[in-house]
Amino acid sequence: MPYIQISIRTKLDTFNWQFGRELIRSLCEGEGPICPEQISNNPDRFIEPFVSIEECEAYWAAKGSMRVNGSLIDFHDDFAWRRKKKIKCVGSIQHKTQNIKGNLVPGSVNFSSACNDKINWFSLFRLWCEIFSPQLGMLHKFDGVELDPKSKNNSFQVGSFKAALKPEVSNIGWAMFYGDEFAEVVEADRIKAAGFPIEKIGSGYLVRVTENIQDVVNDFPLFSRRRAELKALFREGFFLIQDEPLI
Repeated sequence: MPYIQISIRTKLDTFNWQFGRELIRSLCEGEGPICPEQISNNPDRFIEPFVSIEECEAYWAAKGSMRVNGSLIDFHDDFAWRRKKKIKCVGSIQHKTQNIKGNLVPGSVNFSSACNDKINWFSLFRLWCEIFSPQLGMLHKFDGVELDPKSKNNSFQVGSFKAALKPEVSNIGWAMFYGDEFAEVVEADRIKAAGFPIEKIGSGYLVRVTENIQDVVNDFPLFSRRRAELKALFREGFFLIQDEPLI
């Protein structure tokens, strides 16, 4: 089935409830078609019903600790939500932490939803980029030639940026955010001159392949051609996937 994927990596301290309030509020705007129905600290197990935004505070970034190789490591609980009715969707946030060697492990926001043309997915993604100031971010609609059940676990389709400590970009989604060290590879003037929508948010760049996310489905040859042209404006080898799929 076609789906929308939003993925974000962030180095921010997202433990403060203000981040949770803004995230959940963004899901409940309008008539709430993607408002959570259930919440949890475990993205694989949902029991608690969603009652209100403020009642989610108790589930946001609760502190915990675990012993690894004799060392005690502190962490903050994940927060997850899902909706089983139309529009079906599921999402979670993992807060940043430190590994046993003291290295920063960025946090992440992952969200997957059934497609619905009435939702302004770009506005949602843009807002999350403002909230979380991503290291990397991606919004893409998977359908047709890119919806390959044999490749459902590849990093692009699941919105993964590979290793947490050294993230990589598998491919260009319809909209991408390049922040932190990745902002340095964005040649904004060249990208703008080539006709791609680009804007600066904070210290990063939000770049789209086309104006309309529906181009991924309604005119994939156009999207594919423009993505290849955009990819050529980055340094060689920056993206793990170099070629466009055969149409």
